[in-house]
Formats: sequence, structure tokens, C-alpha cells
Amino acid sequence: MNKKLMSILAISVFAIALVSAGYLVNSFVIQTDVYEPFSVEYAIIGDAGTWDGVTTCDTYVGAWMSGTDVDVGGLYAGESRYVCTRITNAGEGDVDYTFSGEVISGNGNLVECEAAFGNPSTSGTVTGLTTITDGMEVSLADDASPVDDCQITVSVTRG
Repeated sequence: MNKKLMSILAISVFAIALVSAGYLVNSFVIQTDVYEPFSVEYAIIGDAGTWDGVTTCDTYVGAWMSGTDVDVGGLYAGESRYVCTRITNAGEGDVDYTFSGEVISGNGNLVECEAAFGNPSTSGTVTGLTTITDGMEVSLADDASPVDDCQITVSVTRG
């Protein structure tokens, strides 16, 4: 192609870009903060004994706590607790969540702790401006070996 045609083509492309870009009449900037929409509370059903298999987070009438570490003492093989969360969404948007338990340490026996408890999890969505409850069973396997000082992190993540 010759240089004259290339110049005409380049000028045409530039002219089309200018015409399609438009003329800016006005603009403004929005400044905002991002707030945490969730407040979270926990409860353990069966804290004084094995979970009855019937009481749910919705029917639980005991105390709720806000993320305080809890020592539930020892559990025997086959016993369980039902761990509940109550999530309040202060925002207007629907937000997904995951409520999970993860064995994070043992006293030199992490493998045995994971085998005894597993890593339970449940998930869902909290609609805007509502409070929901959800729960998961934390059970000891029937064949769990006796182990000391298993630590399970119970957490709620959003998104």
C-alpha cells in the first residue's frame, strides 16, 4: 500500500474515533466506605451432653455467644454436638455464606483429631435485612481413637 492511502486511512480511523467518543457534558465521583454486613453469634446444642438429634438452631432457647473460644471438655466416640450460627445481615443485598468447622491442631496428633471429627460445613444465602440460623453436627466417629486437645475452628465466611 502506498503512504498516501495509509495516511488517509489513519486520519479516517482517528476521525471516526473522535465522533464516536462523544462530548463529555458533566461527570462526578462517588466516594463510599464498605461496611461488614454480617454480625455472627454461635451456640452449641448438647454442650452438657450429647446432642439429642431433635433440637435445632431455630428451636434453641439457650445463650448465644459472639465468637468466644469454648472448651467443651471431652467427648466420647459416637457423641455429637450441634453447632449453630445466627447471622444477621444488616445490608440490603443478599450475601452467600459458608459456616464450617476445621480441625486446626492437636497436641502432636492432628491426623487423629481430623479422623475423629472431620471438617463439617454448610452454606447458604442470607437475604438482605434478615437474620437466619444454620447449624452443623460435629460428631465423633464411632471408631475414633482417644486423643487429647483437638482444636476445631468454627467460622463463618461470606462471599
